Amino acid sequence: MSSDHPAGTICIASGELARYPHFTHSMLNVLRPRGTTGEMGIGLNVAANFNYGVRKMLANPELQWVWIMGDDHEFDSSTLLRLLNHELDIVVPLVVRRQPPFIPVLFKRPEAETPLGQFPPYHWHQLPSSGLMEVYTAGSAGMLIRRHVIESLSDPWFELGKQGQDLTNEDTFFCLKAQQAGFQIYADLDVTMDHWTPVSFRPVQTDSGVWTVALNLGGNVQVQLPPSLLTEL
Repeated sequence: MSSDHPAGTICIASGELARYPHFTHSMLNVLRPRGTTGEMGIGLNVAANFNYGVRKMLANPELQWVWIMGDDHEFDSSTLLRLLNHELDIVVPLVVRRQPPFIPVLFKRPEAETPLGQFPPYHWHQLPSSGLMEVYTAGSAGMLIRRHVIESLSDPWFELGKQGQDLTNEDTFFCLKAQQAGFQIYADLDVTMDHWTPVSFRPVQTDSGVWTVALNLGGNVQVQLPPSLLTEL
């Protein structure tokens, strides 16, 4: 694995309180080119957090890329270098939605009748087993963007409410602007990243009256745990 890459900026969006220690552990241990900086935007405005980090990156001519990251992910220490090795304009790891339906955060070009702000998703059976895959839009989690892409687009790069007034979609709107500027977006299916979400465990009864435990995913979505997870080790 090559580490002969220019420095860049790891751009983190976080709320007022850090959410998951698994993210902190991943970020502390991720391998990065010498001279790479880290910028954390704090607050509920994700777009503002990311734009803050991008501006800091542009202020230093030595920094040649920005790696976009939320604080609800866990990833291998080699993740960043593996994405850098492709030397692509924009590349993302494979990430799953953290709420039902649990589908890849990768999307196709919309059809004419597709509602504003919605993009047809890829489903798991539509993904190749490995390698790079060109996509139309993607979530920004772990998105690696080269400096020349950022310089070709105007500030602000990430914007809210552009794909529906009550929607965020700062990531997919950024992808649209990049597509219109002539850049391609790829997903590396060999680089995966966890997406953390709060869950709870609820005692439930089956139709036959047997007590068991269900994983409560919110939104009235419950998944009963298999018996093998309910027995003593």
